[in-house]
Amino acid sequence: MIFQKIGAGLLGLAMAGALTLPAVAQEPVRVGMIEPFSGPVAQIGIEVYESAQFMADRINAGGGVLGGRPLVIVRFDNAMNAEKTTQQVKKAIDEGIRFISQGVGSNHALNIIKQLEKHNKRNPEKSVLYLNHSAVTTAFTNELCSFWHFRFDANVDMKVAGLATQMGRDPNVKRIYMINQNYAYGKSFQAIARIMIAQRTSAELVGDDLIVPFGKVLDFTPYVAKIKSADADTVLTGNWGADMVRLVKATADAGLDVQFYSIYGGLPVSINGYGIEAGMAVRMKQITEMHLNDYQQDELTPIMAAYLAKYGHTWYGDRQRLIWEMFAKALNKAGSDDPVAVAYALEGMTHPGPNGEIWMRAEDHQIHFPLVVSTLDDRAPRKIVYEKQNLGVGWKTDGWVSREDLTLTTTCDMKRPT
Repeated sequence: MIFQKIGAGLLGLAMAGALTLPAVAQEPVRVGMIEPFSGPVAQIGIEVYESAQFMADRINAGGGVLGGRPLVIVRFDNAMNAEKTTQQVKKAIDEGIRFISQGVGSNHALNIIKQLEKHNKRNPEKSVLYLNHSAVTTAFTNELCSFWHFRFDANVDMKVAGLATQMGRDPNVKRIYMINQNYAYGKSFQAIARIMIAQRTSAELVGDDLIVPFGKVLDFTPYVAKIKSADADTVLTGNWGADMVRLVKATADAGLDVQFYSIYGGLPVSINGYGIEAGMAVRMKQITEMHLNDYQQDELTPIMAAYLAKYGHTWYGDRQRLIWEMFAKALNKAGSDDPVAVAYALEGMTHPGPNGEIWMRAEDHQIHFPLVVSTLDDRAPRKIVYEKQNLGVGWKTDGWVSREDLTLTTTCDMKRPT
């Protein structure tokens, strides 16, 4: 009887102690982010990480995924180096990470796609899924498509189709000079732009250059002279980073009367680089899924305000929200963090976008949404803030291009795991 009482007392104490212990943390769903966190374009990688971390925090504050598991973003620095990208993918896999995100640099994206194709074929029980937020070379969802790759940004063909559609509406576009970077992404831009200019505008292509990419061209004066000699009124470019900054500065310094139609000329880090006066001088235009003065989704307003308050930057690319919301949605739909199950959950998924429903096409794993072309304008109601500084300019909408007008055919012949 005494032993029974002692046993019961100990059991009661044990149970009481258990009730006071903190709940055991659930294992996180980790995503390896492979971006340049050092080197000449480190700021872009850092800002991508900030956006991802911001969204992960929001998802975790709302209960996480899969019944309470936190979403964790793990940084891997590739320093914009191909060999380091390969090393970091291997390191992430060795650490048991089953999801990878990347988007800064299409050459690195291609490296990841090829590496994961080999790894997943050899190690189906340790497969890894790639979530691409910004690497837009069209081939990745065409002839190089992979079951293990999903793109959450419009590809080059879609963006150029949108730019060309708006150029066709613009009576000031008559003579176009094109300049792009000489690697996979720039060549992809060049190839589709030649087609789209002919199909969607009545303008003449009067120049077409490829440059050595990633800040190797220090003096753009010779290219500006060629633009002037060709009597161009419009520059069409996919340039980004230092190549965009130097081109804009050189064009503005020369007093050239041209307008810029671009994919990445509106990145806040680029505007900060070439300066407001230069951006206004070239009448910089961009194409995006929304901008701070044109979106319909009310939920975005508090998100943008919270991001600005935390990081001191204007919310720029809404794909940095959509990728994580859709990933979380796919995890919950799959009921598992198995990459194959998550991939099938993502296929065909629809989701509320900044201006209407967005759609992940199952056929090639390419996101589809409407796009807007806008111009840098100092009269815009909401101004861009970068590094806590109000730049004094915002964006004014030139025109929207519907999702239907940007839904292009694909040559993807996807091989799915059995």
